[in-house]
Amino acid sequence: GNVVSEVMALGRDAKDRQLAMLAMRIRTAATSAADPFAKIKGLIEDMVARLEKEAAEEASAKAFCDSETAKANAKKDDHDSEISKLTSRLDFAKSRVAQLQRQIATLADELKNTASEQSEAEKTRTEEHASFKQAEADYEAGLEGVNTALKVLRDYFGTSFVQQPATGTHSKKGGAASSVIGILEVAATDFGRLLAEARETEESAVSDYEAMSEDNKISTQTKKQDIKYKAEEMTDLNQKISEQSNDRAGEQEEMDAVIEYLSKLNDQCVAKPEPYEE
Repeated sequence: GNVVSEVMALGRDAKDRQLAMLAMRIRTAATSAADPFAKIKGLIEDMVARLEKEAAEEASAKAFCDSETAKANAKKDDHDSEISKLTSRLDFAKSRVAQLQRQIATLADELKNTASEQSEAEKTRTEEHASFKQAEADYEAGLEGVNTALKVLRDYFGTSFVQQPATGTHSKKGGAASSVIGILEVAATDFGRLLAEARETEESAVSDYEAMSEDNKISTQTKKQDIKYKAEEMTDLNQKISEQSNDRAGEQEEMDAVIEYLSKLNDQCVAKPEPYEE
């Protein structure tokens, strides 16, 4: 009776159903067997053998669980590290693409402004040149008319007549001729000066226009080339983003599988207390 009570007490304290069942078998053997002690000894030996077998199985299972859990956690860490690297690369690539998009948009606006500026300059240059050609024609015509009038007057009166002093009617005519010729010579000088100034202004305007046009041409070519290179870089980056996104999705899928396996290992390897019935 004491043996049965002690075994039952051990089973109850340890909440071990095997010990509780052993106590019941001992009690049955003690009351029914011809040699109860031999029967009890056999039961205990069977119990010990079974416990040793279970201990060996548990040790083997624990070794398996420890090994598989360690391997799975290592794989999980590897996948997690790779996902972090890929995420960092993706964030950088996406940030660079956004930056390139902004730069290309800015360059496109600048090209548009340059084209508008060039168009306006061409319009202004055309108008200025037309005004110059009209003024040039007017000044040339005026100068030619004055020079023709001077020639006629000089031919009519004669240079010597104009220069020599005269008296009477001849003197009055000569004085009038001299005044007219003087006025015409001043007019010729003015027309010549105006023509020279107009041509100088035109040459300066042409020079400025050509310089600006050349600057705009070089700027436009440079910016178009810059847009081309940035667009090519953006295409390459988008390709990498696509590839790295696929790689990250693959890594995530594999890590999810590892996490699921770890969950199954946990269910399999972590012992759950069995309910003990009093």
